[in-house]
Amino acid sequence: MTTTYAEGQLNALIRTAVDGIISIDARGIVNLYNPACQGIFGWSEADVLGRNISMLMPARYAEHHDDFIIRYLNTGDARIIGIGREVEGLRKDGSEFPMDLSVGEFEHEGERRFVGIIRDLTERVAAERRLREIQSQLSHMSRVSAVAEMGSSLAHELNQPLTAISLFLTASERALATDPDKARAMFARAEAECQRAGDIVRRIRQMVERGDDERKVIDLVEIIMGAAELCSVAEAGGRSSIDLSGLTDQTVEIYADPTQIRQVMVNLIKNAIDATQNLDMPRIRVRMEVENPKCVTVEVEDNGPGIDPAFRHRLFSPFVTSKEHGLGIGLSICHTIAESHGGSLDLIEDRNETRLPGAIFRLRLPLE
Repeated sequence: MTTTYAEGQLNALIRTAVDGIISIDARGIVNLYNPACQGIFGWSEADVLGRNISMLMPARYAEHHDDFIIRYLNTGDARIIGIGREVEGLRKDGSEFPMDLSVGEFEHEGERRFVGIIRDLTERVAAERRLREIQSQLSHMSRVSAVAEMGSSLAHELNQPLTAISLFLTASERALATDPDKARAMFARAEAECQRAGDIVRRIRQMVERGDDERKVIDLVEIIMGAAELCSVAEAGGRSSIDLSGLTDQTVEIYADPTQIRQVMVNLIKNAIDATQNLDMPRIRVRMEVENPKCVTVEVEDNGPGIDPAFRHRLFSPFVTSKEHGLGIGLSICHTIAESHGGSLDLIEDRNETRLPGAIFRLRLPLE
């Protein structure tokens, strides 16, 4: 039979395509399997033609595939046809791999058929995983750097409850024989100081722990309060007033990595403290607002000198800092964290009489 120009052209395209192209009939039997598929799956064309497409799928997909086709033919309920999605394929050696699958439908001699275009995503997924690992390492380095900057103040603050514990225990021992009630009161105060010291250590551990991107449902208010507490503890002299009255009393839950969101809040609050440290009456305010059922915003503002115009256009670029000993990666990483959570971090320029005159940073996060 003579091949038409269009048929020859189509055959050449299928044979030279870098993406895998497979065609099946309504029973799931493969009748087209181009050379790119052999490179992707490891099976030759002779191995696959005439067999069910399920041989190229992990068992959890294969056992239901024929039912999917039957349901679609009977009801028109398309789960993947005309949409495309990322799924897992099965190679000849039994290994699974991520792939992008787009499925179309056509009719040949009155029979319904399906064609799929497959792109191997193994390298892309590996590159994304490596990028996440690098971002995680930078994020951890930034947290360690922030705690290191607060190190002397944290050590001083931790030493206070430890000293108090020693004094209370000594006083308790002296009073134990002559005044048991006083001794019990001293023991209670020592216990409270132990709790205080433990809280400080716990806040530090939360900041410097390595961790991966472990997302779960968290209370955003609790994260903000904890970040503010750590920054207040670390501040030498405790001069700044952090106004948290703008936080809602209700629980605001988001799906996020608690370590990363805590890092963003510590960075923003710590920057505000640094910006106001030389003022006679330093002020910092944290506000939160649920904008709509899908979004919550947190704003950190201060009455410092604001952001130097020379830095504003590259404020979130890495290694840009106005601090003498800063690494310049804090805001850059915070910006990346916000975006990786489907949100944003911005410097707010608009002003009104209710805002403090310094810098205003707005963190926006999805509630879902």
